[in-house]
Amino acid sequence: GNYEEGYDDGSGMIDPNTGMPIAAGADGNKALLDAMFHKDASGVYQCDECDYSSRHRTNMSNHVESQHTISAGYICPVCTKFCKTKNAFSLHKSRYKHYSI
Repeated sequence: GNYEEGYDDGSGMIDPNTGMPIAAGADGNKALLDAMFHKDASGVYQCDECDYSSRHRTNMSNHVESQHTISAGYICPVCTKFCKTKNAFSLHKSRYKHYSI
């Protein structure tokens, strides 16, 4: 499904085919990603969708974006490679020296 076909469950758009949240636009939806995990009393971030945990917020955001959402993704304007997540796109730019992007 696409954004227009999704439905809103009150926390954001849901893909009707997968039941997964749709991150809005290529930059995703930070509020949607942040709503899918929490920090426990010991300071560890816990995914609300699975058993994944991390002491680092960035790792948790990358996990949620790659495993529990559907996004438009990112297309490299230099070589046209498609990257599913913002983190994957950043790694691609760095690896292939696409610094002008």
